[in-house]
Amino acid sequence: MEKEIETPLKKGATNAPRIVLTGTTGRLGSRILTSILEKKLISPSDLIISSSNPKNVPGIAKENGVEVRYGDFANPRSLHSAFEGASAVFIMSHPDAGIQRVQFHKNAIETARTLGIKTIIYSSMMLGGETGMESVIGIQQGHLQTMKYLLSSGLEHIIIRQGIYAQAWTPYAGIRSTGDPMEWVIPNDGAIAWTDLDELGEGNALILADYRKYINQTLRLTGPRATAISTIAQIIERKLGRKVNLYFTGNHARDGWGRIYEGLANGEGKVVDPLLAQLLGRPAKGIEEVLTGSSTE
Repeated sequence: MEKEIETPLKKGATNAPRIVLTGTTGRLGSRILTSILEKKLISPSDLIISSSNPKNVPGIAKENGVEVRYGDFANPRSLHSAFEGASAVFIMSHPDAGIQRVQFHKNAIETARTLGIKTIIYSSMMLGGETGMESVIGIQQGHLQTMKYLLSSGLEHIIIRQGIYAQAWTPYAGIRSTGDPMEWVIPNDGAIAWTDLDELGEGNALILADYRKYINQTLRLTGPRATAISTIAQIIERKLGRKVNLYFTGNHARDGWGRIYEGLANGEGKVVDPLLAQLLGRPAKGIEEVLTGSSTE
């Protein structure tokens, strides 16, 4: 016999809207949760954490008495128990980089619909240019299909397009050698509006705290400028005092990473939006500030 899940009514909670957070064990999700609780943006009693690995949920959740439930995107029955009693669900995209993630996201969306949950908040990516709906990049396809499904679902929605993490720039640089000189090889020098991961966490937390304000909107969170790999190479040279030899192959056929360089050459990553800075109430950081430790103020 399965263990009974405590619902908000059994715990004597108020009728205040409750938000389900998924993905809180990941790099961005953990930062969103921490920002919410440290800044007291949402009452812990109004949060529910759904996780396929409850033991890995950040300790700050337990310290603040946030209810943690088992919920696995691959198991709709578990999601039913995890989402029960909520008014909105924040879906952190599944880490699977392929199309399989679409079915997992559909499981979450349809479970919410079954339970009468009104609002889905989906975490997408800032690839695909202005709208995010046209992309040749493989890792964007799951997001694109999920967004289309959500937009046609009839549910209230908020789509948050997350900027590419400035702290995760190295895979984009085509690093072949870390010697002196270093050797980087890429098909082209497409620019990306790199975004500080900590600030993304804070920005998402602020949106969730006032999510009714953004119903049926697509929001874009980015750093303050688009920066090419060649500029990053210059920053690394100054920071490390070592030469970076950067080579451009000009051959997208060598792009084995889901056609991402082709997409970047088309401008899919260079869109800059002021929203994150507006939410933070201060200038947002780009990769220059992240790598040098400097401030934008």
